Amino acid sequence: MNWEIFGATMEMLGALTVLVTLIYLAIQLRQSNAFAQAQAMQARTDTQINMISFLMSDPNYLQAISTVITAINAGDAKQISEEDKRNSITVLSVVRATLENTYEQYKKGLIRKDFYQGVTVQTIKTYGGAMLALDLWLSPDFKREVIEILEAS
Repeated sequence: MNWEIFGATMEMLGALTVLVTLIYLAIQLRQSNAFAQAQAMQARTDTQINMISFLMSDPNYLQAISTVITAINAGDAKQISEEDKRNSITVLSVVRATLENTYEQYKKGLIRKDFYQGVTVQTIKTYGGAMLALDLWLSPDFKREVIEILEAS
């Protein structure tokens, strides 16, 4: 047998092995990415559930946030009691943290637009006015986003 033919055959076999390995790694990477995205979506869902559970955990929270939102929407924020204000700030701090985290993930392309529009924007429409009226700390970018969403609705 000619050593040149044998060497060329082995090089071809080596190149084919590298190609098969790269295809295998691409499939593994795609599966790993899909799994990571599913885990991230589950984590967002769990966070939403925890936020709702927290809100529902104390009837005073529900009453306070309802009173505050109603007063703010009526332009009568001065009639909010200190207790309702305090309870609302507690609730809105949890809501703000969740919404701002989701907003940051959306900006980085980690969340699809339909999820952001369907969940986050709708929640901002509900609670954004109260977050601004009670002067909760918001990052500058998120504050602009809240204002834009509220002005557009």
